[in-house]
Amino acid sequence: MKKLIDDYGRVVKGLRISLTQRCNLNCIYCHHEGEGASTTEMSPGEIIRILKVASSLGISRVKYTGGEPLLRADLAEIIEGTLSAGISDVAITTNGMLLKRWANRLIDAGLRHLNLSLPSIKPEVYNSITGGSLEVVIEGVKEARSRGLEIKLNTVIMKGINVSDIDSLMDFAISNGCSLQIIELEDLGIDHPLFERLHQDLSAIEEKISKSALHVLVREDMNRRARYRLNSLDVEVVRPINNPAFCSRCSRLRLTSNGMLKPCLMRSDNLVDLIGPIRIGCPDSVIKDLFLQTVEHRAPYYASIS
Repeated sequence: MKKLIDDYGRVVKGLRISLTQRCNLNCIYCHHEGEGASTTEMSPGEIIRILKVASSLGISRVKYTGGEPLLRADLAEIIEGTLSAGISDVAITTNGMLLKRWANRLIDAGLRHLNLSLPSIKPEVYNSITGGSLEVVIEGVKEARSRGLEIKLNTVIMKGINVSDIDSLMDFAISNGCSLQIIELEDLGIDHPLFERLHQDLSAIEEKISKSALHVLVREDMNRRARYRLNSLDVEVVRPINNPAFCSRCSRLRLTSNGMLKPCLMRSDNLVDLIGPIRIGCPDSVIKDLFLQTVEHRAPYYASIS
């Protein structure tokens, strides 16, 4: 099996695929995966064909994002096809608004874990951040967990809004058998004045968590991010991506909802059109060459790798 290795020795093992730019919430911190507005979406058949080629090149992990992936009525079909394409690890990110409705179907399709955005468990705070209903999301979490689906809660911390919610989020995660990922707000895809107003450095918060940890696991596959074990809860703290460690260990490509391969989250000037050739009938060998071409475009955005 040929591997995808860039000029800096980084092996590409994962693919993060945006299925849609549609969303049923309006979160104030959303960066849209670095993608502009798009009304074009790939079909399940196109996605699975791409993944069969990706699998032959050593990609084994896929995460589906959006927008909101659960707005795709064919998501279960896509998950089934992903596993049949030889991808061993498939996950989704979701806001959870439709999770109760779709949890059983997705699990039956083969989904085993997901990331769920949960900025607060205070209804009024949640609504002020997202415009959605916390009650609906909690019902979805309980339904999915009752079927054994693993859930990692993603919480973007914002100054003056939800910093004080961390303890209650931990309690919620423990009581529902979830893990928790605390995320520092990124200066990406949002107005810079808004970022300046809401940004909260997580150094002190991570130090406090680390001192309470019974065990610490350093995740080499995730940019040496630490996973802290606190009694029955696993907590990870995601620091800003604008650092050498993030770039030096980057192991994934992105595929936009309109079918463009993206070598780097931070750039949109070197995308490779994948869906255009597919829709005019190109053979798989061309898809493979386009993956190789995308990897040739990969370079550390924030720092050089010696």
